[in-house]
Amino acid sequence: MTVRNATGDDGPAISDLMIRAAPHFDTKGYPEQLLPPGMVVLVAEEDGRVVGWLEAVLDWAHTGPGAPTPPPHGYVLAVVVDPDWRRRGIGCALLDRFVEEARQAGVRWVFLLPEGGEGVAGRLAFFRAAGFTPLAVADDPLPPMGRWTGPVAVGDARP
Repeated sequence: MTVRNATGDDGPAISDLMIRAAPHFDTKGYPEQLLPPGMVVLVAEEDGRVVGWLEAVLDWAHTGPGAPTPPPHGYVLAVVVDPDWRRRGIGCALLDRFVEEARQAGVRWVFLLPEGGEGVAGRLAFFRAAGFTPLAVADDPLPPMGRWTGPVAVGDARP
């Protein structure tokens, strides 16, 4: 499996993956081979086929309580893996690659907002396995989850 930055040529395959594995997502410009400007778009490819996709930004700010370090923060908007290819490390590989890109860009912490609904327990377990921990936010049954991009400095709050 290869994880790489997406190109415009990946647009139709990303759109197809979204329709099959996450039909509630807006396919945006992907069918027209346009990648969203200002976003990190990664794909996981196996035997020439896109089997995973991640969309994120490097210059976001978690505005809710609990951010352990000042912005900029990386923000994972979506990570999707083909249902036939799940539980093979593809989602973790996509997240690891984004965390590494964030680290190289000088971003110290990345976060995501877990989606509720059917399958939420599995998604939460997956994010925990990928190194994300819930922020200590009172009264939030589905709190944001974050991950450091490198070593935690003395004085940094732990999520």
